[in-house]
Amino acid sequence: MMNTRLKYIGALVMVALLGVVVYQAYWLEQLHFTIGEQMDNDIREAMRVADLKEVFLRLKSIEEGGPHGVMDVSAGIEEDGSITTQSVTTTQVTVGNDTLQQKTGVVLRSSPQADTDSTAGDDAFMKMLEDQISVTELASMIQKGLHLGVDRFEGTRYEKYDSLLTAGLQQLGMSGEHQLLCIKTDTVFKHTTPGYIPSEVARHYEYDWDNYGRYELTIEPTTGLVLREMTGILIASGLIILLLGFAFYYLIKTILKQRTLDEMKTDFTNNITHELKTPIAVAYAANDALLNFGQQADEQKRRHYLTLCRQQLERLSGMVEQILSMSMERRRQFRLNIETINLADLLQPVIEQQQLKADKPVTITTRIEPEDLTVDADRAHLSNILNNLIDNAIKYSPVEARIEIAATPAAISISDHGMGIAADELPHIYDKFYRVPTGDVHDVKGYGLGLFYVKTMVDKHGWSISVESTKGKGTIFTIKLA
Repeated sequence: MMNTRLKYIGALVMVALLGVVVYQAYWLEQLHFTIGEQMDNDIREAMRVADLKEVFLRLKSIEEGGPHGVMDVSAGIEEDGSITTQSVTTTQVTVGNDTLQQKTGVVLRSSPQADTDSTAGDDAFMKMLEDQISVTELASMIQKGLHLGVDRFEGTRYEKYDSLLTAGLQQLGMSGEHQLLCIKTDTVFKHTTPGYIPSEVARHYEYDWDNYGRYELTIEPTTGLVLREMTGILIASGLIILLLGFAFYYLIKTILKQRTLDEMKTDFTNNITHELKTPIAVAYAANDALLNFGQQADEQKRRHYLTLCRQQLERLSGMVEQILSMSMERRRQFRLNIETINLADLLQPVIEQQQLKADKPVTITTRIEPEDLTVDADRAHLSNILNNLIDNAIKYSPVEARIEIAATPAAISISDHGMGIAADELPHIYDKFYRVPTGDVHDVKGYGLGLFYVKTMVDKHGWSISVESTKGKGTIFTIKLA
C-alpha cells in the first residue's frame, strides 16, 4: 500500500514539474514572439524616422538657400474613413519680363476603413482618434505629403538617409550592418555595409515614402538581440525551475527517508521486543525453578540458576543502558565527563568481559604504543565504544573470533577476520536502527543502535571514525584521536 502511494506521489510530482516546465516554455515562446514583433516594429519605425530626419534636413537646406516657392500640406478624412493628404507646391517661373506662379499638387489616399460607416465630419474624426492605428496612419500620410513637397525642390539624399538609418539601428542595439535599396520611378540606389553579405535567413523590411518610391532594408534576424533582451527573464525562469526541481527532489527524498525510518523503527520494535523477552523468560524460568521445584536445596543447581538470573539481568541492563544513552545524548544538558585515562587499564576489563560472555572461542591481541598511553575521554562512554566495536567483531566472526586492537597517540583501531561488510552497505552502518543484512541467517543479535551510538560518542569527543572492510575477509574500525 505504501509503495503504491509513493508511486502515485512521485508520478504526481513529475506531472506537476513537467506542467511547470511546459507552461514556462510556452510563456517564454510567447514572450520571444512579442519582443520579436516589437523589434520588427522598431526597425520599421527607425526607417520612418530616418526618412523624416532626411526630409527635414533638406527642408532646412532649402530655407537657408533663399525663397524657392511655397509648399502647402494638408490632411483630411473622407466619408468612407480613408485618410487623404494633399501636397501643393507653388514655384515662381520667369517667362520673358513676366514672373508667373506654377502650382503642382499631389494627392495621397489610404485604403477605406472596412468598419467605418458614412458618418463624416466630427464623428469620423473622433472615431479616428479612438483608433491608434488610424492616428499613426494619419501621421505617416502627412509625412509622405511633406516628402512629396520637398522632392519638388530637391531630390532625396540617399547617402544621408543611409547614415541616419545606420545610427537608428545602432540605437536599437544592432550592429548596423545592412543592405539598403532606395527605389524610385527612375532611380535605384543601393548601399551595402562593407563586408556584409546577406544570408539565406536575412530579414527584409520596406517603407514607402510615397506612391512612387520606397526603401528596402535587408538585415540579419534579430533573434540574438531578442534573446539578449530576455536574458534576465530566462535566468529567472531557469532558477525557478531548478528550485522547483530541487524542492520536489528533496520532498521525494524526505518521504523515502521517512518511509525507511518508519520501517527501521518497526524492525527495531520487533527486534528489541524479542531481545527483551529472552532474558526475562530465562531469568523467570530459573527463578521459578528455585522457588517451586526445590532446586535451592542443591547447592550446585542453585548456584547455576542464580548465575543464569544474574547473566540475563546484566544483559537486560545493558540493553536498557544503551537505549537510555541514546535518549540522554539528545538532551541539551548532556555533557561528557572528560578525564585522563590509561588505555591499557580501561581495555583489560572490557576484553575479559567480552571473552566471558562470548559463545565462541575468542582471541584478542593488543598492541599499545607506548604501553602507558593515556587518552582524554569520558571513561564510561569510551568503555561503551570499545565494548560495541569488540562485540560486533565477535558477533560477525562465524566460528572463531580473532581480533587485533592497536593503539597510538593518534588512533585506536579494532580489526577482525569476520564476514566483512559489503561496499554498498558501508555508508549506512552508522544510521540509527540500521543493521547489515545477513541474508536468511538471523543468528546475529542486535537492534541497530551500537554503531549509531559509537559514531555519536566519537563525534561528541571531537574525534572521527572510519571503516575499511572486505566481504568475507574482515573489517577494520579506526578512531582518529587527533
